[in-house]
Amino acid sequence: MKKRILSFSLAFLFMFSLCACSKDEVQEEASDGIPVEITLVEKGSISAENNVSGQVASGDTQSVFVALSVRCLDTYVEAGDTVSAGQTICTLDMASTWANYEVAVMSYENARTSYEDQSAVLSQQVAMAEKNVADTQALFELGAASQLEVDNARLQYENALAGMNNALGQLEIAMQNYQATIAQLESSLTNIDRNGNIISPISGTVQALNAAANTFVSPSAPVATIVSNTDMEINVAVSEALVSKLTEGGRVHVVISSAGKEFDGTIDTVSRAINPQTRLYSVTIKVPSAEAGGLLTGMFADVTFYTDTQDNVVLVPTEAVQTGTDGQYVYIVDNNDQAHQLSVTTGLVGDGVTEVTSGLTGGERLVTVGQFYLSEGTPVRIVSAEV
Repeated sequence: MKKRILSFSLAFLFMFSLCACSKDEVQEEASDGIPVEITLVEKGSISAENNVSGQVASGDTQSVFVALSVRCLDTYVEAGDTVSAGQTICTLDMASTWANYEVAVMSYENARTSYEDQSAVLSQQVAMAEKNVADTQALFELGAASQLEVDNARLQYENALAGMNNALGQLEIAMQNYQATIAQLESSLTNIDRNGNIISPISGTVQALNAAANTFVSPSAPVATIVSNTDMEINVAVSEALVSKLTEGGRVHVVISSAGKEFDGTIDTVSRAINPQTRLYSVTIKVPSAEAGGLLTGMFADVTFYTDTQDNVVLVPTEAVQTGTDGQYVYIVDNNDQAHQLSVTTGLVGDGVTEVTSGLTGGERLVTVGQFYLSEGTPVRIVSAEV
């Protein structure tokens, strides 16, 4: 029993000594002042931040069509693959089409050559007939030719002229037909090389591929759809309250977490027509080319729009502002290193800063760290200052 009493007494004395030490340390700290960090209150510009979700989209999407129903020999890419401009997507059986094209070109050249040759010969014949009319008319005036001879010469000229026009007209129609055939065949050969290879018109990602080996492609559907990976944009839908504050060229901040991207962009277009289903307005944001790498269509983006910009206003770090029963307030430090509580009125809240519309004028030493341990007149010890 005596041993228990002795042990209890020793433990009590040890705890008392600890409490005494802690009390001494607190008193010593209080005498030195509560440690705080401060910064000078300054003026600057601030904008209201409006956060909206959007999606990454390609600013350039091209579909490759073939104006023929033709058999596909082989494919070299799949949907989702990345391709370069000029890369082969698939090969089509274009042998008969190319043969028809070459025949049409040859026929046109033959018709053109024939036209030129016939035009030269027939023009000469018409010229001779015209000269004969003039010569016969001259003889008639001298009494050396009859009126019948003049009429026959004029008839020969008119027949030669009509024959020339008829022959050249038929050749012109033939050339026009061949030209129309060539134009039609050329339109069907767009994006296809001499070997029947369909070529990607741009660099990007294959969004859709409607071709497979030993099947037919159709003019009614694109063989492939390519979306650009370099010309990217972000599509956002905003409310009527926000769209009126947005203008083309306005700055925005974009975060695309899935791609590890964070950058500033600009508003490219602002639609003034509401979507009747969503009752929202479409806004397009241009992605800087340096930031387009790694972005894929459909990725989600967090977009911050900056509106209601105010210039030359008092700004303080948002964390310095506290809220009590009497409203908002901050702590400042006087030249004697004492803290004073000041009531403030705030305005816009921006990126880590808040506008103070009354209570501060600029130049005050504002407490930014340690303010939660202060009260009016508390001595402080500045441990870090951005002044």
